Amino acid sequence: MMPDAEAALLRHVLDAPEAAVPAAAREAARVFVLDTLAVGIAGTAHADQPGVLSAVRRWGDGDAAKVWGEAVRLPAAQAAFVNAFQAHVLEFDAIHEAAVAHAVTPTLAAALAEAERLGGVTGGRLLSAVVFGLDLACTIGAAARGQMRFFRPATAGMFGAYGAVARLRAFDLATGAGGAGLLLGQIPGTMQAHHEGGMALAVQMGFAAAAGIRAADLAEAGARGPAAWLTGRSGFLAMTEPEHDLAPGLAALGQRWQVEALSHKPFPSGRLTHPVIDGLQRLLAQEAIDATAVREVRLHLPPLAMRLVGRPLRDDLTPNYARLCLPYVAATTLRFGTVTLADFNAPCLADPKTLALAGRVRLIQDDNSDPNAIVPQTVEVEQTSTLRVTVSDTIGSPANPLSVAARMAKAAACLAAARTPRSDLSPLACAVEALDRAPDIDALIRAV
Repeated sequence: MMPDAEAALLRHVLDAPEAAVPAAAREAARVFVLDTLAVGIAGTAHADQPGVLSAVRRWGDGDAAKVWGEAVRLPAAQAAFVNAFQAHVLEFDAIHEAAVAHAVTPTLAAALAEAERLGGVTGGRLLSAVVFGLDLACTIGAAARGQMRFFRPATAGMFGAYGAVARLRAFDLATGAGGAGLLLGQIPGTMQAHHEGGMALAVQMGFAAAAGIRAADLAEAGARGPAAWLTGRSGFLAMTEPEHDLAPGLAALGQRWQVEALSHKPFPSGRLTHPVIDGLQRLLAQEAIDATAVREVRLHLPPLAMRLVGRPLRDDLTPNYARLCLPYVAATTLRFGTVTLADFNAPCLADPKTLALAGRVRLIQDDNSDPNAIVPQTVEVEQTSTLRVTVSDTIGSPANPLSVAARMAKAAACLAAARTPRSDLSPLACAVEALDRAPDIDALIRAV
């Protein structure tokens, strides 16, 4: 028998009418579809992308879905894998801060691949699938009350991928529950990949997207997983998030939409570095700071920031490690005023002036009792005097949102940074803007 929590979540995802999604949630979905597609196209330029694409092409033949930014089509699960990898590998994809999960990445990757495979899917139906998939993933992720034991962007994110696909296939409750249970054997997301700072984090996001499609395929064929897939004694929460409280998320279903709680990442580095970048930019705007005269930079950080981006500086920095290395990111910001995709190329990573300044960055853990808190973060820059600022709302979050101009500038920069650069954002932006009214997704696929 399916427990009440599992039943409530699946009824919401599978049975709620498309019209139940309010205009604000649909607008937010369009905003983050554009952001994620642009970031995913930029991911084609990552050094590991050709190898990943080559490997995935060996897993089976087919042309159901497109690889973003490439003249390549693959079976749906393989395309979802590559697209989720591309969207996360630059650490530039949107995040749900309360869940500490980049849930839109696997959710959109799976939903768009599935919509292509199905054919005849309207733009509004695709958007709704993404919205409901995010409700499933982020409700589960935000239930966590303890330290992150597994890589939550992938572990919670696979539920978003599955929820979107199951909705697109119009599963009934029994079929949907059977597929959700089959996700348990596919849980991706060791934190060891995060500790070591390699590209395996993005590979895990690929596994999350593909898992949603594989579970749906099996459920449609009649396979059934455990009924208590979420709350059972060996269910998802017991395995990955033993300290949790699901009740607030369940109470919010249909009242608060998780897509409206997503945050942009204006900088291609770990989300926990963003308050520091923002704080340093505020100080730079207010005061003349000579990076060569800085004696010490002190960063007062919550425990989550210490764990996720408080890694030590190394002589052999790689792009993936450096994106999650706060001393390097802080030093880059002080020297150049911001952090861009170009700041993680080989010459920048070996720049002796940046590394010397990064060596003067000190990380200090504060007494924040919330193991999932991103802010507040306090930045102190000591030269002849000490400059200080506290950042309480992360830049790009709903409480401190990016302007439309900033969002579009980010998307344009992503397309320009792709392996095959594009100078015109308008085809993609127009296709996404019209998605809610589109009779099909053909224009979006052409733009991608």
